[in-house]
Amino acid sequence: MIYLLYFDYNIKMNLKILLIILLLSFGFSSCSYFDLFADKIDTTKTMNAKELYDEGSAFLEARDFPNAIKFFEILESRYPFGIYATQSMLDLAYANYAFDQFDEAIAECNRFIRLYPNHPNVDYAFYLRALANFEREKPFFAVFLDQDIAKYDVTKLKKSYEDFLIVLNRFPEGKYAKDSLNRLVFLKNKMAAHELYIAKYYNKRAAYVASVARIKHMLENYSGTPSTEEGLITLIDNYNNLQIYDLAYDSARVLKKNYPVYIVEQKNNESEVIISKPEIRLTENKLETENKESSYWSDFLSIFSW
Repeated sequence: MIYLLYFDYNIKMNLKILLIILLLSFGFSSCSYFDLFADKIDTTKTMNAKELYDEGSAFLEARDFPNAIKFFEILESRYPFGIYATQSMLDLAYANYAFDQFDEAIAECNRFIRLYPNHPNVDYAFYLRALANFEREKPFFAVFLDQDIAKYDVTKLKKSYEDFLIVLNRFPEGKYAKDSLNRLVFLKNKMAAHELYIAKYYNKRAAYVASVARIKHMLENYSGTPSTEEGLITLIDNYNNLQIYDLAYDSARVLKKNYPVYIVEQKNNESEVIISKPEIRLTENKLETENKESSYWSDFLSIFSW
């Protein structure tokens, strides 16, 4: 009898302990649950447009771009009209650009340009869009001398060029004009060099017609770049190989006009055009010019060996 009472007492104690453990576990779980729920409470619900914009601007100034993007997006979704919404579009575009989200930045710039084509700050939208296209093409410059460059797509690079051109043409006195001009020169040189690279690639493989097309495109769209000289030399060789000697001679005359140092020779209208360039060397502190023996352009072009 005493044993049974003792056993019953132990069961009751164990049940009490188990109940206490369960209650404590539930209490801790409840706290965790409510804490988690509290974390998900949207503290922006009571904020007006100005408060959202000020908060986003503060994060933007602190270079906390993810939070800046968050607040500007909330502002646009809740208050799509008004001065704060309009300004937040440009700030959101910049925050995305600074956070290396170039596609999002471009999309936001496009939306601003479409909705507010006459806005006083629309030049900034064009400029920022150009920068975004420019920045996301950085790999192009890194692999510019790669053997597969002929296959590289420069579409986005051209879009950047076009946007900088818009800034320069539409807002020549604006604060983004000078930087746009510098970047235009840089981009123009790079795109011309890209076209020349492909033209030489075709020339080396005896695809002369394709090479001519590339050179003509380069001269028509990116004239006056450092690639012009070598482009004309390649063009002359293409026409010589195609036996279109009149066009070869016309190209040589253009080369001579722009680079007077060249010597152009042709025995008759039915013969190849030969070009040469004087060699300038320093001897006893005096510059002496000695004409190299006439050679076919291919001999001259060998200094640009691939």
